[in-house]
Amino acid sequence: MAEINEYFKNKYETEDTEDYRKKLARHRRLIAYRVLAGILFVAVILAGIYYNYRTKVYSDYSVLRSINYSEVSTADYRKFNNNIVRYSTDGAFAFNISNDLLWNQTYEMQNPMISICRDHVAIGDYKGTRIYVMDSKGKQGEIDTTLPIHNFCVSDTGSVAVVLEENDITWIRLFSVNGELIASDRTTMSQSGYPVDIALSPNGSILAVSYLMIDQGNLTTSVAYYNFGDVGQNEIDNLVSGYNYKDTVISYINFINDKTAYAVGDDKFVVYKGSQKPESIFELDIKEEKVKSVFNSENYIGLVFIEGTSEAAYRIDVYNTEGELRYSKKFNLEYTDIVLSGDMVVIYNSSECLMYDLNDKEKYNGNFKSSVIEVVPTASSTRYLLVSGNKTEEIQLK
Repeated sequence: MAEINEYFKNKYETEDTEDYRKKLARHRRLIAYRVLAGILFVAVILAGIYYNYRTKVYSDYSVLRSINYSEVSTADYRKFNNNIVRYSTDGAFAFNISNDLLWNQTYEMQNPMISICRDHVAIGDYKGTRIYVMDSKGKQGEIDTTLPIHNFCVSDTGSVAVVLEENDITWIRLFSVNGELIASDRTTMSQSGYPVDIALSPNGSILAVSYLMIDQGNLTTSVAYYNFGDVGQNEIDNLVSGYNYKDTVISYINFINDKTAYAVGDDKFVVYKGSQKPESIFELDIKEEKVKSVFNSENYIGLVFIEGTSEAAYRIDVYNTEGELRYSKKFNLEYTDIVLSGDMVVIYNSSECLMYDLNDKEKYNGNFKSSVIEVVPTASSTRYLLVSGNKTEEIQLK
């Protein structure tokens, strides 16, 4: 009898256990289905938002907030590190969109020049002898060049490279943010050539110089790279690489990050790569076209060509850091500036604006409600700062 009872007990316990396991499995499947359904729902919503963003064309905007200030007719405005600097002949000040005054620097200059690299701003007077170096916290240093300034550029460490003129001699000098002389090079047209343009890498270790010279009766541009870090100490005059271009004037050279630089001439576009010894990785011969403007972000380089046809007045070609053509667009807007920000191309003048993404989707086509001097991108692709002579507005496209 005990054996029979034990048999039925084990039988029912087994049946109860199996039933419990089945219910538990069904419950787990139900939870998994609900989680999966939730994920799919969120994915559909996000896909809808993304599709709406990719396809929507904005034609208007709303003003989120505005900063008003006294108008200075001779002032110019530039963006630096998501802030704005206003500079004129009697001084400069910087502020952010929250209307916080970052710094105010007074001076007297006849022809103020400015160079910006990320969080550093250098301001000097053409033919003057003093350069002020600032960042978002205020003045970091002053540089007394002693000789008249022809050109200069700043790095994100605050070091400044300067082209100075002394009669028939031209000097290229590199100063620290505190005004200490780091390096100096004497140039003449008959020997090394005339420095048409200079550029510093953001970290301040590489100096690029475009020299114009006459070589055996032929016009030649020489692009030279100098390394002031450990690698350059082993090279003569810190020269780590150089390239010659016959019958070409390389009038513009710039770094877009610590590893990539580019140069543009009357018939040449070149991209260089290398954090220690920059090398030419891409070269484009520009034929039967004229480059009107050059722009860049930290990821892209934009060249604007004069089309001059019934179809379009201009064409912008956007290249990535490898020299690959990423985007090309013809347009007719008589622009004053072009901004490359993220995957957006912003073309504008004082009253009109066009925006395209790099997939050739038109994102904005409309007019400004007041005269605009500068369009400054923000972290959002639909929010911008519009800088005018007496105010700055943060806008939201709609």
